[in-house]
Amino acid sequence: MTGQSTSTTSAEWQEFGRTLRTWRERRDLSLRDLAERIRWHFSLIGKWEQGKNRPPAEAITALDAELDAKGELVTRGLRAAMTDADRWRKVILEAKASTRDEGEDMERRRLMRDAAAVAVGGTVAPALAALTDAWQASQPRIPGASVSQEMIDDWEDAADIHAKRAYVDPPAVVLAALAADFTDMAPHLSRAQPEPVQSDLAHAAARHAALIAGKWFDLGNRREAHRWWTKTRTLSERSGDTLLAAWLTGREVLYRRQDPGENLDDVLLLAEQARRLAGNRPSVPLVAALCAEAQTLATLGRHAEAVAALRKAEDVFDQFPSQIISLDSNWALCGTYYDQSLIYTLAGDAKRATEAQRAAEGLYPAEHRTAILIALHNAALNARTDPEQGAQQALRLVEALPVARRDVRVRATARIVLDVTPEKARALPAVRELRALTMGDRSA
Repeated sequence: MTGQSTSTTSAEWQEFGRTLRTWRERRDLSLRDLAERIRWHFSLIGKWEQGKNRPPAEAITALDAELDAKGELVTRGLRAAMTDADRWRKVILEAKASTRDEGEDMERRRLMRDAAAVAVGGTVAPALAALTDAWQASQPRIPGASVSQEMIDDWEDAADIHAKRAYVDPPAVVLAALAADFTDMAPHLSRAQPEPVQSDLAHAAARHAALIAGKWFDLGNRREAHRWWTKTRTLSERSGDTLLAAWLTGREVLYRRQDPGENLDDVLLLAEQARRLAGNRPSVPLVAALCAEAQTLATLGRHAEAVAALRKAEDVFDQFPSQIISLDSNWALCGTYYDQSLIYTLAGDAKRATEAQRAAEGLYPAEHRTAILIALHNAALNARTDPEQGAQQALRLVEALPVARRDVRVRATARIVLDVTPEKARALPAVRELRALTMGDRSA
């Protein structure tokens, strides 16, 4: 792929280039080696390193993933894109004196939205920002508030869209879109609002914050992930919705239990907190909390307790009314098949794991993250009896993904194959190759 990239001489893109070169040399790769791996021409990569051209978003995410840069290249790319947006706006838009309290905030939101658009390869960022601002300005404000009901509803709808796209898009692309929406909300969160408006705003913002935390985790940046999980808990509390708090706390558990640097006993306490927040009435957050607890117990090797927690989740799920309004309707419709597949795979119960994997067939598109992770569970089952076959199956699944989608959770799931492989088989070529493909996350 040759592609087009935008000429730029900004200091931020030059810093991006220096960082790119540092990571490439750290991995002992030539320009041609790296070009072959990410399928961009080596001369373009050379120009990116020199800061002469701006790489498109898909190249940045591929570079970050291939070099295992743990989100640093994505972060520097977003920062440089913000500088571009600032420059564009100064050229394209006439400077206007602020006549309203929110004037400076509007400008800052525009710049951030421009940066997000640049990060996903858009060159029409100023026009997109102007359209969004015009739409928001046309909506009647709630009395005493700085927002309209339509704006709040739009942010809630956006959270649904981001959550669905997160299953199929590279983490950096989702993060850029989330950055634009959260930056729109941020100034309103810091202002005094009528109590119902404050709660509704916090509700939408908490959902965005949780997704932002998850995408930072997927990119390997634990520090940013933890910062945003803290923000999620603060916003959930401000929303006054304990079921939302339970749901989002459970989501945090599902990420953190896959981090080899975490104390899993602490993660288990967080899962128990999610279950307490969910209460006793049947709900999706209660099932999710029980499943998060079961997954953590299974990861700890406490398989009997994990299965017991999973069965409690299944009992609650069976009590759902036929028409349930869920925070994640796709998850509710698909039941607990993923959890069953993971927990029984870790427990070595091939019969029940295989049943769950077969039940999940056809429920997810092939490119859906859940379908890929369940297929990796199946590879782990095979690795117990045929390590070479299991490792080759896992390699095919991971290598079939674009580099930008081989994120922390995909690699963590692939490592289950290594964990269950018998000691005497760990020198097999396919096992060694899988280890090399997935081990980069361990030092994060």
